[in-house]
Amino acid sequence: MFKRRKPLSLLETTRELFWPSMGWKRALVYTKNRLIRLSDTTHSIALGLSIGMGVSFTPLLGTHFIQAGILAWLFRGNVFSAMMGTFVGNPWTFPFFWWGGFSLGRYFFEILGIEGAGALPDTLTVSLALEMMTTEPMTLFMPWMLGGYILVVATIPFSYPVYYTLIKAAKAARAKTIAHKQKQQAS
Repeated sequence: MFKRRKPLSLLETTRELFWPSMGWKRALVYTKNRLIRLSDTTHSIALGLSIGMGVSFTPLLGTHFIQAGILAWLFRGNVFSAMMGTFVGNPWTFPFFWWGGFSLGRYFFEILGIEGAGALPDTLTVSLALEMMTTEPMTLFMPWMLGGYILVVATIPFSYPVYYTLIKAAKAARAKTIAHKQKQQAS
């Protein structure tokens, strides 16, 4: 029903991922409206968003939706909002998230006395990172994984109150607008 007449090519789909043709503002407004209209509690939606945001710190790209959905289900958060929360992790934010995860993981490796966590090379390409993860996982992947999951746990308590406040205010504004429209229609 809502399909395009002409499906997007792979190149166009990739471009849409990085720069939506509808514009960032419209994409963000659409996502915000979808979240506000969820018929779940404010707590559940905010928890889901926080979990989704936190999962974006992990290096397991491609599994963020799955991780967020499972964690939201386990902690009784809203699964859809958790999946939407993963969009905080995007091509613009991943380098910062992942550098933070790797640095924190390396720091904990040093504290725990675990050998093998090395420094990042000056130039890190995708192929070099994949090679390092498969041949020497303790150098890159394991510290990144440890730091990423520490950041998941650390960010949820800080992001939850922010999301809770925003969702609560948006739901109240929506309820007020609906009540005003119903009042106008009744008179």
